[in-house]
Amino acid sequence: MSTPILYREFLMHTPGVGHHLVAFLKANCGAYAERGEPLRVIVTAEEKQRNAQQNRFYWGGILKQIAEKAWVDGRQFDKDAWHEFFARKFGVLDELVLPDGEIVTRRKSTTQMSVGEFSEFIEQVQAYGSGELGVEFDR
Repeated sequence: MSTPILYREFLMHTPGVGHHLVAFLKANCGAYAERGEPLRVIVTAEEKQRNAQQNRFYWGGILKQIAEKAWVDGRQFDKDAWHEFFARKFGVLDELVLPDGEIVTRRKSTTQMSVGEFSEFIEQVQAYGSGELGVEFDR
């Protein structure tokens, strides 16, 4: 019989949650250490995913205007084409380890970006739109 994988997250939204975290660690650390399987504890501030307001601004404002106003080699492109272009050009890259050990780099979906990452992404898209494509954005 195999040992189940231990996984537990604690969202520290009130001081009382800290007591539950400490109790959990006290109840489990010793047993796992004795088995030679020390527990890993990671503490990080939660960063929210991009929000609906950012998404509306990006798709309904920035990409819409680029699709309507930008021309490249005598052609215009729709919002989806521009989104893919910008996601590849400015998007966050993640490394993924495949089962055969190969490590590949791929772009992170913009839906998975944090508020901060998506804000930076939008700034880069706007800068490219105005600087490289000559788009004057409406305010």
